[in-house]
Amino acid sequence: MSAELIMLGTGSAFPARSYNTCFVIKTDGFVWMVDAGGGNGILGRLRDADFQVADIRHLFVTHTHTDHILGVVWIIRSVINLARWSGYEGRMNIYGNSDVIGAIDAICRLTLLESHYRMIGDLIDFHNTDEVSEIPLPGARVGFFDCRSEGVRQTGFRMTLESGTAITCLGDESLTERNMAEAEVTDWLMCGAFCSYADREIFKPYEKHHLTVRDVAAVAAGCNIANLLLYHCEDHNIEDREERYRDEAKIYYGGAVFVPRDGDRIVIE
Repeated sequence: MSAELIMLGTGSAFPARSYNTCFVIKTDGFVWMVDAGGGNGILGRLRDADFQVADIRHLFVTHTHTDHILGVVWIIRSVINLARWSGYEGRMNIYGNSDVIGAIDAICRLTLLESHYRMIGDLIDFHNTDEVSEIPLPGARVGFFDCRSEGVRQTGFRMTLESGTAITCLGDESLTERNMAEAEVTDWLMCGAFCSYADREIFKPYEKHHLTVRDVAAVAAGCNIANLLLYHCEDHNIEDREERYRDEAKIYYGGAVFVPRDGDRIVIE
Protein backbone atom coordinates (compact mmCIF):
# COMPACT_ATOMS: atom_id res chain seq x y z
CA MET A 1 0.00 0.00 0.00
CA SER A 2 1.27 3.45 -0.94
CA ALA A 3 0.10 6.71 0.59
CA GLU A 4 -0.25 10.27 -0.58
CA LEU A 5 0.78 13.19 1.61
CA ILE A 6 -1.16 16.38 0.95
CA MET A 7 0.21 19.52 2.59
CA LEU A 8 -2.73 21.76 3.50
CA GLY A 9 -0.35 24.28 5.07
CA THR A 10 3.38 24.61 5.73
CA GLY A 11 3.68 27.89 7.63
CA SER A 12 4.51 28.76 11.22
CA ALA A 13 2.25 30.37 13.82
CA PHE A 14 2.28 33.77 12.04
CA PRO A 15 2.46 32.96 8.34
CA ALA A 16 2.56 35.78 5.82
CA ARG A 17 2.11 33.84 2.59
CA SER A 18 0.98 30.36 3.60
CA TYR A 19 -1.41 28.57 5.96
CA ASN A 20 -0.43 27.11 9.32
CA THR A 21 1.17 23.66 9.11
CA CYS A 22 -1.34 20.83 8.73
CA PHE A 23 -1.66 17.92 6.33
CA VAL A 24 -3.50 14.79 5.26
CA ILE A 25 -2.15 11.28 4.70
CA LYS A 26 -4.46 9.42 2.30
CA THR A 27 -4.48 5.75 1.35
CA ASP A 28 -7.07 3.48 -0.25
CA GLY A 29 -8.16 2.54 3.27
CA PHE A 30 -8.28 5.78 5.25
CA VAL A 31 -7.75 9.54 5.44
CA TRP A 32 -5.60 10.70 8.38
CA MET A 33 -5.62 14.43 9.02
CA VAL A 34 -3.02 16.10 11.26
CA ASP A 35 -3.79 19.45 12.90
CA ALA A 36 -6.15 22.03 11.42
CA GLY A 37 -4.43 25.39 11.54
CA GLY A 38 -5.66 28.48 13.32
CA GLY A 39 -9.12 29.18 11.93
CA ASN A 40 -11.83 28.62 9.37
CA GLY A 41 -9.29 28.81 6.56
CA ILE A 42 -8.96 25.05 7.02
CA LEU A 43 -12.29 24.56 5.25
CA GLY A 44 -10.98 26.25 2.12
CA ARG A 45 -7.71 24.36 2.30
CA LEU A 46 -9.58 21.07 2.40
CA ARG A 47 -11.76 22.15 -0.52
CA ASP A 48 -8.71 23.16 -2.57
CA ALA A 49 -7.23 19.70 -1.93
CA ASP A 50 -10.48 18.04 -3.13
CA PHE A 51 -11.56 16.92 0.33
CA GLN A 52 -14.89 17.33 2.06
CA VAL A 53 -15.21 17.40 5.82
CA ALA A 54 -17.29 14.26 5.41
CA ASP A 55 -14.15 12.52 4.08
CA ILE A 56 -12.33 13.09 7.38
CA ARG A 57 -12.87 10.37 9.97
CA HIS A 58 -9.52 10.57 11.78
CA LEU A 59 -8.08 13.88 13.02
CA PHE A 60 -4.89 13.89 15.10
CA VAL A 61 -3.99 17.09 16.98
CA THR A 62 -0.39 17.42 18.09
CA HIS A 63 -0.66 20.16 20.73
CA THR A 64 -2.67 23.09 22.04
CA HIS A 65 -1.06 26.03 20.27
CA THR A 66 -3.65 28.18 18.48
CA ASP A 67 -2.15 27.64 15.01
CA HIS A 68 -2.81 23.90 15.34
CA ILE A 69 -6.02 23.62 17.33
CA LEU A 70 -8.44 26.45 16.51
CA GLY A 71 -9.24 25.04 13.07
CA VAL A 72 -10.45 21.88 14.81
CA VAL A 73 -13.49 23.79 16.08
CA TRP A 74 -14.47 24.58 12.47
CA ILE A 75 -14.15 20.92 11.56
CA ILE A 76 -16.42 20.05 14.49
CA ARG A 77 -18.91 22.77 13.53
CA SER A 78 -18.99 21.39 10.00
CA VAL A 79 -19.61 17.85 11.24
CA ILE A 80 -22.50 19.12 13.37
CA ASN A 81 -24.01 21.04 10.46
CA LEU A 82 -23.72 18.03 8.18
CA ALA A 83 -25.50 15.93 10.78
CA ARG A 84 -28.29 18.51 11.09
CA TRP A 85 -28.82 19.24 7.41
CA SER A 86 -27.85 16.30 5.25
CA GLY A 87 -26.76 13.47 7.49
CA TYR A 88 -23.33 12.38 8.61
CA GLU A 89 -22.50 8.71 8.31
CA GLY A 90 -20.24 7.14 10.90
CA ARG A 91 -18.32 9.01 13.57
CA MET A 92 -15.45 11.45 13.66
CA ASN A 93 -12.42 10.31 15.68
CA ILE A 94 -10.22 13.01 17.22
CA TYR A 95 -6.90 12.02 18.82
CA GLY A 96 -4.73 14.03 21.17
CA ASN A 97 -3.18 14.12 24.61
CA SER A 98 -5.26 15.12 27.62
CA ASP A 99 -4.29 18.79 27.25
CA VAL A 100 -5.49 18.79 23.65
CA ILE A 101 -8.77 17.01 24.39
CA GLY A 102 -9.46 19.36 27.31
CA ALA A 103 -8.71 22.46 25.23
CA ILE A 104 -10.95 21.37 22.34
CA ASP A 105 -13.80 20.65 24.74
CA ALA A 106 -13.39 24.02 26.47
CA ILE A 107 -13.28 25.99 23.22
CA CYS A 108 -16.36 24.20 21.89
CA ARG A 109 -18.23 24.68 25.16
CA LEU A 110 -17.50 28.41 25.15
CA THR A 111 -18.07 29.13 21.46
CA LEU A 112 -20.72 26.75 20.10
CA LEU A 113 -24.44 27.01 20.59
CA GLU A 114 -25.42 24.94 23.60
CA SER A 115 -27.62 22.70 21.43
CA HIS A 116 -24.71 22.11 19.07
CA TYR A 117 -22.27 21.43 21.90
CA ARG A 118 -24.61 18.74 23.22
CA MET A 119 -24.47 17.01 19.81
CA ILE A 120 -20.72 16.41 19.98
CA GLY A 121 -21.03 13.20 21.98
CA ASP A 122 -23.41 11.77 19.38
CA LEU A 123 -21.01 12.42 16.50
CA ILE A 124 -17.42 12.47 17.72
CA ASP A 125 -15.22 10.10 19.70
CA PHE A 126 -12.24 11.62 21.52
CA HIS A 127 -9.21 9.39 22.04
CA ASN A 128 -6.71 10.37 24.74
CA THR A 129 -3.28 9.38 23.42
CA ASP A 130 -1.92 9.40 26.97
CA GLU A 131 -4.02 6.27 27.51
CA VAL A 132 -3.93 4.69 24.02
CA SER A 133 -0.46 3.82 22.76
CA GLU A 134 -1.46 2.44 19.35
CA ILE A 135 -4.51 2.19 17.10
CA PRO A 136 -5.25 0.10 13.99
CA LEU A 137 -6.36 1.62 10.70
CA PRO A 138 -7.27 -0.26 7.50
CA GLY A 139 -3.87 -1.23 6.13
CA ALA A 140 -1.81 0.54 8.81
CA ARG A 141 -1.17 1.00 12.50
CA VAL A 142 -0.41 4.23 14.34
CA GLY A 143 1.56 4.55 17.56
CA PHE A 144 1.80 7.68 19.70
CA PHE A 145 4.68 9.14 21.70
CA ASP A 146 5.68 12.22 23.67
CA CYS A 147 7.91 14.55 21.62
CA ARG A 148 9.77 15.74 24.74
CA SER A 149 9.24 19.36 23.83
CA GLU A 150 10.81 22.11 25.89
CA GLY A 151 7.65 24.16 25.31
CA VAL A 152 4.03 23.04 25.46
CA ARG A 153 3.46 19.28 25.71
CA GLN A 154 3.37 17.78 22.22
CA THR A 155 2.49 14.30 20.94
CA GLY A 156 3.88 12.71 17.79
CA PHE A 157 2.99 9.57 15.91
CA ARG A 158 4.57 6.77 13.92
CA MET A 159 2.43 5.32 11.15
CA THR A 160 3.46 1.97 9.72
CA LEU A 161 1.79 0.99 6.46
CA GLU A 162 1.15 -2.66 5.64
CA SER A 163 4.02 -2.40 3.13
CA GLY A 164 6.33 -1.75 6.10
CA THR A 165 6.92 1.91 5.23
CA ALA A 166 7.17 4.00 8.41
CA ILE A 167 6.16 7.67 8.64
CA THR A 168 7.19 9.48 11.81
CA CYS A 169 5.77 12.90 12.68
CA LEU A 170 7.06 15.16 15.46
CA GLY A 171 4.35 17.78 15.05
CA ASP A 172 6.06 21.16 14.75
CA GLU A 173 8.78 20.01 17.12
CA SER A 174 12.27 19.84 15.61
CA LEU A 175 14.35 16.68 15.64
CA THR A 176 16.65 16.86 18.67
CA GLU A 177 18.73 14.54 20.80
CA ARG A 178 15.81 14.49 23.24
CA ASN A 179 13.40 12.86 20.78
CA MET A 180 15.71 11.23 18.22
CA ALA A 181 15.07 7.77 19.70
CA GLU A 182 11.51 7.97 18.32
CA ALA A 183 12.79 8.73 14.82
CA GLU A 184 16.11 6.95 14.78
CA VAL A 185 14.97 4.45 12.14
CA THR A 186 12.19 5.60 9.83
CA ASP A 187 11.48 5.94 6.13
CA TRP A 188 9.97 9.40 6.46
CA LEU A 189 10.50 11.97 9.19
CA MET A 190 8.26 15.03 9.28
CA CYS A 191 9.30 17.81 11.65
CA GLY A 192 9.64 21.53 12.10
CA ALA A 193 12.55 23.67 10.89
CA PHE A 194 11.74 27.30 11.50
CA CYS A 195 14.33 28.92 9.25
CA SER A 196 17.82 28.55 7.82
CA TYR A 197 20.72 28.85 10.20
CA ALA A 198 21.90 31.90 8.26
CA ASP A 199 18.62 33.64 9.08
CA ARG A 200 18.53 32.72 12.78
CA GLU A 201 19.09 36.30 13.93
CA ILE A 202 16.20 37.52 11.77
CA PHE A 203 13.58 34.95 12.79
CA LYS A 204 14.94 33.99 16.24
CA PRO A 205 13.76 30.36 16.30
CA TYR A 206 15.41 29.47 19.61
CA GLU A 207 13.24 31.96 21.50
CA LYS A 208 10.20 30.03 20.24
CA HIS A 209 11.53 26.55 21.15
CA HIS A 210 12.21 25.84 17.45
CA LEU A 211 15.40 25.04 15.56
CA THR A 212 17.00 25.78 12.20
CA VAL A 213 17.46 23.56 9.17
CA ARG A 214 21.11 23.03 10.07
CA ASP A 215 20.24 21.97 13.61
CA VAL A 216 17.72 19.38 12.42
CA ALA A 217 19.93 18.04 9.64
CA ALA A 218 22.90 17.59 11.98
CA VAL A 219 20.82 15.36 14.28
CA ALA A 220 19.25 13.52 11.34
CA ALA A 221 22.75 12.64 10.13
CA GLY A 222 23.12 10.38 13.17
CA CYS A 223 19.85 8.53 12.47
CA ASN A 224 18.70 6.06 9.84
CA ILE A 225 16.18 8.38 8.15
CA ALA A 226 15.63 7.90 4.43
CA ASN A 227 13.54 11.02 3.77
CA LEU A 228 13.48 14.25 5.78
CA LEU A 229 10.48 16.54 5.31
CA LEU A 230 10.65 20.01 6.86
CA TYR A 231 7.70 22.32 7.52
CA HIS A 232 6.41 24.93 10.00
CA CYS A 233 8.80 27.35 8.30
CA GLU A 234 9.05 31.09 7.85
CA ASP A 235 7.60 32.08 4.50
CA HIS A 236 9.08 35.51 3.85
CA ASN A 237 11.40 34.15 1.15
CA ILE A 238 9.20 31.34 -0.07
CA GLU A 239 10.27 31.49 -3.73
CA ASP A 240 13.71 30.02 -3.08
CA ARG A 241 13.06 28.48 0.33
CA GLU A 242 13.15 24.89 -0.87
CA GLU A 243 16.50 25.31 -2.61
CA ARG A 244 18.09 27.19 0.30
CA TYR A 245 16.88 24.77 2.94
CA ARG A 246 17.86 21.72 0.94
CA ASP A 247 21.34 23.08 0.28
CA GLU A 248 21.82 23.77 4.00
CA ALA A 249 20.52 20.36 5.06
CA LYS A 250 22.66 18.49 2.53
CA ILE A 251 25.85 19.75 4.15
CA TYR A 252 25.07 17.49 7.13
CA TYR A 253 22.46 14.94 6.05
CA GLY A 254 22.76 12.46 3.18
CA GLY A 255 19.14 11.44 2.60
CA ALA A 256 16.41 13.02 0.52
CA VAL A 257 15.17 16.43 1.72
CA PHE A 258 11.67 17.79 1.08
CA VAL A 259 10.59 21.36 1.81
CA PRO A 260 7.02 21.48 0.49
CA ARG A 261 4.76 24.42 -0.19
CA ASP A 262 1.05 24.62 0.62
CA GLY A 263 -0.89 22.31 -1.68
CA ASP A 264 2.03 20.04 -2.57
CA ARG A 265 1.23 16.34 -2.92
CA ILE A 266 3.94 13.72 -2.28
CA VAL A 267 3.66 9.99 -2.93
CA ILE A 268 4.95 7.84 -0.07
CA GLU A 269 5.83 4.26 -0.96
